[in-house]
Amino acid sequence: MDIGQVFGEITANYFTTPEFLSSHLTGRALKEEFPVTNAYCIGCTIGCGRTTYLEKDGKEIKIDGPEYETTAAYGPLCGITDMKPILELNHLSNQEGIDTISAGVSIAFLIYLVENKIGIEKIENHLANIKLEDIKWGNSKMVKILLNKTINREGIGSLIAEGTRKMAQDLKVNPDLAAHVKGLEIPMHDPRAYVAQGLNYMTSCVGASHKKGDYYEIDGDSTSFPSLKLKKKDRFVIKRKERHVITLQDLRAIDDSAIYCNFVNLRFPLTIEFFNAATGFNYDKNSLLMCGERMNNLKRLISCKLGLTREDDSLPKIITQPLESSSTKGIALNLEENLKNYYGIRGWDWETGCPTQEKLKELNLKL
Repeated sequence: MDIGQVFGEITANYFTTPEFLSSHLTGRALKEEFPVTNAYCIGCTIGCGRTTYLEKDGKEIKIDGPEYETTAAYGPLCGITDMKPILELNHLSNQEGIDTISAGVSIAFLIYLVENKIGIEKIENHLANIKLEDIKWGNSKMVKILLNKTINREGIGSLIAEGTRKMAQDLKVNPDLAAHVKGLEIPMHDPRAYVAQGLNYMTSCVGASHKKGDYYEIDGDSTSFPSLKLKKKDRFVIKRKERHVITLQDLRAIDDSAIYCNFVNLRFPLTIEFFNAATGFNYDKNSLLMCGERMNNLKRLISCKLGLTREDDSLPKIITQPLESSSTKGIALNLEENLKNYYGIRGWDWETGCPTQEKLKELNLKL
């Protein structure tokens, strides 16, 4: 959390400021305040899971997490800088099967609108027994109320449950204020901190996913794939990275099909060996990467048949306008030319956003 703040990767108050009190939200702070144990998949040496124990009303609560995305989404994004309410929100979300990224972003969107007096009249029509003045940054009790109402589809919660895109539509506010791509909310890796990540959000088959192409890991120097020429470069420069964004997306499609953990980040030559051992095929670097390319093009083809267009490959202005401080100060995103280069490399039509007939033939995919 503290390093994410330094890099400008985490933005508070609904993506509008990079500055917040992070000292109570770090991994160290969590372990100093609460009992925490690690959780491992069988045979794993990483142990990325954690279990946190919290006492509430004289009872011990066993909580899975919290993870980074959850802490940032329910924390600084909503103006909350205390770990205990984040743990409670995390636990409630786990119990009810709620995605913490989309829920945190959508609740933060409502607070942002109220704080900036946008769409107030229509918001008040949904509130019922909630006071408008209580919807404000850092009010963890209200965030919990809003989450419960979202779970139960009550009042304003029924609208929050639809996500930021539908919220903007129903409240008749500027759609560029809704932090989503293709209806999926922006994760806690601000593209102003890792510009190539912005291009991935724009083009990912499911919208703003940080796992279908985690380029922040590359430019953040957390991982690299030397054999695929994926290695750290200037995180604020995207020129000539379009092909690398595509390569990482195709690699992650392969990872997903194999159902193994992205955190391990196997070297690609070893991935090839594993696939050949498991299938009896004779993949090499190019033929296995083509499998990933086929997957992403097939998903794109299905999306196009369901109405996707080039206009859906865009970032909202709430996430592209420059901030006034931190390491991302002055970074404004305009990735239209990069998107055009991406389309050219992918073999997608610039007018329709769909794979061309030539590309489908090359990949042996049929309409």
